[in-house]
Order: sequence, then C-alpha cells, then structure tokens
Amino acid sequence: MLLAQITFYFLGYLRPSIIYDYIDYWPITILPILLVIIFKRASFYELLRNIVNIFLIVVILIFSFGHLFDSKFLTTYKYDSFFLNNELSSDLNYSLLIDLDGKVNLNGFQGRGYTAEIIDEPGNVGYPEAIETVLGEPRAIIFREIETSRLLKVKGWNISLGNQNVWELDIFSLDSFINLNDIKLQPSKLSGTGEIYLGSNLEIEKLLLSGNYEVTVSKDLSILVKGQATVPNQWLDASVGKLNYPDKTYTVIIEIIDGSQVIFRNG
Repeated sequence: MLLAQITFYFLGYLRPSIIYDYIDYWPITILPILLVIIFKRASFYELLRNIVNIFLIVVILIFSFGHLFDSKFLTTYKYDSFFLNNELSSDLNYSLLIDLDGKVNLNGFQGRGYTAEIIDEPGNVGYPEAIETVLGEPRAIIFREIETSRLLKVKGWNISLGNQNVWELDIFSLDSFINLNDIKLQPSKLSGTGEIYLGSNLEIEKLLLSGNYEVTVSKDLSILVKGQATVPNQWLDASVGKLNYPDKTYTVIIEIIDGSQVIFRNG
C-alpha cells in the first residue's frame, strides 16, 4: 500500500502532506504499529499482527481516497486554499502581476473581481495571497506565495478573472494553461511556458509572448502575428506579419519576443 501511495505521488495525484494526516491521527495510524512492536513476544502476536495489517490497509485506503476527493476531515484540507474578491469596481482598470515558478491556470467568469485556488497536486509552490493597491491607474493586484510547509506545497494556482473588469496581465509561469476568452484586456504580457487559448470573445489590442507556448486560435478570431513563430500553412505571411484570415481586418496583434518558440494552431 505504501508503494501505491509513492506511485500516486510521482504520478501527481497525492500530495506529501498526507504525512501530516497520519501524524494527526496517530491513535489509528501509529499506535497499532507500536502495539505490534510491544507485544512482539506475546503468544497472540501473530493474531495481533494480522489484525493490525488489515486495519492499516483500510486506514491507508481511506486516507488515500480522502486526499483524492479533498476530504475536510484531513488536516491537509483544513487550510483555506480558496479566496475571492468580487468587490472590484467596474469603472477601474486592474493590472494583474504574477511571477511564479509553477503552473497558472487562468480563466474568466461572468461578473467582477477574481478568485484564486490551489492546483491540488504535488509541487513546489506555496499557497497564494493577493496584495491590492488602492491608488493609481490601473490598480495593481499582485499574487504571491505565502510561507507554506514543504509538505503542503502544490503545483500552482487556478485563477479566474471577472469579465466585467478590464485587466492588464503581466504573468510569468511554467507549464500553464491560459484561457483568454470572454475577457477584456489592456495590452498584456505572458512569459514562460504552456498553452494559450485565444477565444472568439477576447477583447484585447496587443499581446506580447515571451517563452515557449502552443497557442490555439478560435476560428472566429482574426489575428496578426509579429515576430518569429510557427503557424499553419494556410496563414498568409504578409509584410506586416502573419495573418490567419487575410480577407478580414485583424482585431488582435500578437507580438513574439525574440528568442521565443511559439506554435500557433487553428481552433
């Protein structure tokens, strides 16, 4: 059973914080093992060992499934890993700043403000917190890691942005998925690695990309790509850049920073 848990950890399903859960529930996880050691020379030792083995297998299964389904009885999931702010003003623009050596899954939602939650997989990223400025235009919202136990660290964060606000993105992240659809953006910059989806309802004039990305473009979105990038054969290589719909006026400019490796695909 322990080998199975180690396997689940390396497959990205089980966080090492399960060690804390075993310690917190020591009367049913550690005490039975101690009893087997204490009564090693007793006449009923074999019976006790068999009972403890069966009991511990059941406990390990319960704790493993508890982790897979975020069960609140476990210490791991008693820590608050989700927060939101739906009080942002629709009259102001906001600048979202993230610099993370981990994964960011970014999406939009109907409404104002933002939400943040951990990606519940093992990794090297601490829990998130947001710092907001109250002056300036745009107002800055900075996501950063709070001090987090090594065993509790995760793969990254899930972040959603309200489509009733206007955002300016400056994000560095790794192996991320950035879903830019039905969201209003000022000129923004994405750095790092991962996948990007440009949806038909995206509102943005210019997006800078720096790093290694695979970009999927909605069939209903007309874009212009400036800089070195790999695009589908049917796109037009014009003097101004690469156009996915030469017969339409482009609505979004994608600028590729030198040294980046970006592949575009039709959605």
